[in-house]
Amino acid sequence: MNLPESPAPAATVAPAPRVLLLAPFLYGEASANGGAALCWAQLKELAGVATVAFLGFRGAELDESDRRALASLQAHCAQVDSVPLQIARSAVLRARLGSLAFGEPELARLCRTPAMETALRAMLQRFRPDIVWIQFPQMAQYVALCEGIPCVMDVQDAYSLSGFRQAQRAPGPRNWLNWVAWARYEARHYPRFAAALTLSEQDAQVLQALNPATRALSMGLPLADDQVLQRAHGAAVAGRVGFAGSFGHQPNLEGMAWFLRDIWPRVRERMPQARFVVAGRNPPAALVAQADGGSGIEFSGFVPDIHAFYASNAVTVVPLVSGGGVKIKTVEAMLAGSAVVSTRIGVEGTGALDGCHAMVADEAQAFADHIVRVLSDDALRARLSEAARQHAGVAFSARSWRERVMATVNEAAGGTSAGPLPSRPALPSGEWPAYSPVEGSS
Repeated sequence: MNLPESPAPAATVAPAPRVLLLAPFLYGEASANGGAALCWAQLKELAGVATVAFLGFRGAELDESDRRALASLQAHCAQVDSVPLQIARSAVLRARLGSLAFGEPELARLCRTPAMETALRAMLQRFRPDIVWIQFPQMAQYVALCEGIPCVMDVQDAYSLSGFRQAQRAPGPRNWLNWVAWARYEARHYPRFAAALTLSEQDAQVLQALNPATRALSMGLPLADDQVLQRAHGAAVAGRVGFAGSFGHQPNLEGMAWFLRDIWPRVRERMPQARFVVAGRNPPAALVAQADGGSGIEFSGFVPDIHAFYASNAVTVVPLVSGGGVKIKTVEAMLAGSAVVSTRIGVEGTGALDGCHAMVADEAQAFADHIVRVLSDDALRARLSEAARQHAGVAFSARSWRERVMATVNEAAGGTSAGPLPSRPALPSGEWPAYSPVEGSS
């Protein structure tokens, strides 16, 4: 007698991991550029493959910007909570004194608050995450409250590297003490994480050199998603040079001061019709004062569509002289099809090659020469634009970032090695030498 075959057992689908994001600020759909835009891109990718909750600091007063960010977060996250960060002058003074007396970074001390500790304990109890994903170095200290729960450190900017560069550029006791404080802080906290994820290979090498117990992995940026890759590029405006950045970020202030003082006058001397458009909220008065009637400089403030801003630039400049990680503005400009003129620090970690994907110079006259050459040569500008867009679309693919990150998350949640992680797309050779910390910095 023939019996019917038993149906094959249904495949078991593993539940999506539960990931709690802990951040030092809110971000959302309206986050136009910089670290907030990158964090939002990361969250959207994670929310597609995991159940995500969010906890972060917000302003002391809930303003319209915070409300928009919270609405965006609530649309993508299972749970959302925020804690006001009130930074009074007395708190800054105490943090500064604590930094000098105990070698603790000032920013980390300001971000350690009883309100956040209480909110984090409550979220851990309520959400019961498989993984806690902590963003930015100043929040790494909260790993101590996550005992028994695997944590992933999303470094974003290795402050031990950016602090070292700032101290080199502006030597002084305060800057050197700040660098030492961050180097010790990162070396102390990061080994407690299942992995410390960096934007660049150089940052990973620095963190591993500070403490070999740190498992530092370069993950790149998930900025090239389908929407960005399929977006049409408008025509660039002839003679327009552009820069975008947050003026609360010291490397942007230093780079812009150098550009306006030493580079832009050389460009205008040879191309009086050239215009320089600067995007970003709250530029310092000392910079705005240089935008007089004959300077060709325009401060446009916040721009809602950063992709359109970059696409409109005949040249986008990245005149950064300090900072670590991968410069998000550089990648965004490349993806928008803008020709880029940058310092070496500005293209660091992108894999961009001088003369192929960008024009690179660290000296003011050479930087100005590159701008004039690209503005004057349509064929060169078109070649740089297309090569940069193609390169960035592969090197910063959102899909490959998601695969690498989820391999790390699943490995950490399972407590066992999942084998080799999916690798980042190969970057061209020719990256500059990695920074080496001085002995005893840990």
